[in-house]
Amino acid sequence: MFDEQAEWLSLDASARIGLTELAECCGLTASELDELVDYNALTPLDGVVPERIFSAHWVVPLRTVARLRLDFDLDLFTVAMMLGQLDRIAQLEQQVQSLQALLPQRQRAPHHE
Repeated sequence: MFDEQAEWLSLDASARIGLTELAECCGLTASELDELVDYNALTPLDGVVPERIFSAHWVVPLRTVARLRLDFDLDLFTVAMMLGQLDRIAQLEQQVQSLQALLPQRQRAPHHE
C-alpha cells in the first residue's frame, strides 16, 4: 500500500505527509527522520504541532538515500549530507530548466539523459 501511496505522493509534491507516514513510505524510522531534521537535512513545514508534517517532495529523495544507505551501509550523518546534495541538485536542475525555457528554441542545447 505504501508503494502506491509513495507513487502518487511523488507526483504531487504539494501534498503533505506526516512523520509516521513518511517513515513508512521511505524505509526509515521516525527517530531517524527526527535526526535528519536535527541535522537540518530534512525540513518540516512550519507551525505544525504535535506531529511534524512534511512536503511530499521529500518522498523520492528519502527513498533514494534510504536505499543507498542499505546498499553501502552508510551512517545517518552521511545520509543527511547526501539528502542535502540531492536537494541542491534538484534545485539546480529546476533553475536550468527555467533558464532554458527563456531561450529561443534554436539556441537550446540538446537534452542528454
